[in-house]
Amino acid sequence: MFAFLFGFVSAILLLFVWKALALKRFDLSEELLNLKPAEHHWGNLGYWENTQDYTTACKQLAQKVGDSAALNHESEMMDLGFGCGDQLIFWHQKYGVNSISGVNTSQSQVGLAQKKLRQAKINAFLHHYDHTAIENQPDRSFSHLVAVDSAYFFDDRDQWFKQAHRVLKPEGRLVMTDLIMPSQPGDFLQEFIMRSLLWLCGIPRENIISLDTYKQQLSEASFQSIETEDISDTVLTGFAEWLPKYRQQYEGLQSLPIWQKYQTTGQILSWLRKHDLLRCYLITAQR
Repeated sequence: MFAFLFGFVSAILLLFVWKALALKRFDLSEELLNLKPAEHHWGNLGYWENTQDYTTACKQLAQKVGDSAALNHESEMMDLGFGCGDQLIFWHQKYGVNSISGVNTSQSQVGLAQKKLRQAKINAFLHHYDHTAIENQPDRSFSHLVAVDSAYFFDDRDQWFKQAHRVLKPEGRLVMTDLIMPSQPGDFLQEFIMRSLLWLCGIPRENIISLDTYKQQLSEASFQSIETEDISDTVLTGFAEWLPKYRQQYEGLQSLPIWQKYQTTGQILSWLRKHDLLRCYLITAQR
């Protein structure tokens, strides 16, 4: 316990230093996870089924989402948190999606995504904005709303569900990978540590709720046909186990201050999974 608390306090201090240096949570640091091949900028947690390759794992998660959404050439999609655009290119190539809109909170990522899609000759409307952008969209604007590893950052997520329902077309689909709390912290110390870790990651504590409460929020937003799949082992555990192996391949990574962002993320996921305080779910709901 002492060793963990020492490491925890050290991580807190280190992250405060990062904030003082104005390091951003959303930037182009994804390049560090894509050194082989370097032309990719994937940034999700990946779906680690029969692979130890980050690009493959990220594509598999994107395909898992795309299959659940039943994307096709007629889809009119909005992606909330598209990163550097790799998943948009994948969905265009895999499913023939041509009507693509998206918002992302990092201006540098938006700029890179726009460049990558232009080079791939894909038309898309991508903007530097947050998830509240759907409030400015007309009713029944999209057939699909997608949020991969981003919905847990949304403020007032339960209210956002209502806006999502409004802008979806009849029988439109909302598909997300999101974090769920399977059990309450066992004591005050666990609760304090969990709150601190979530705060460091920029995740509102009120977003980490039980699966039943999550489904209730979607139902209250008038969503139907709600389907959930626990993908924790293949996503959270897979990423946490892969990261240190990847670091060993590139010794220079550990000396880079920004690398601590990923190393700490892996440690946080490992601790929360060990105490069964966090699980990852694929959520699908229909208007």
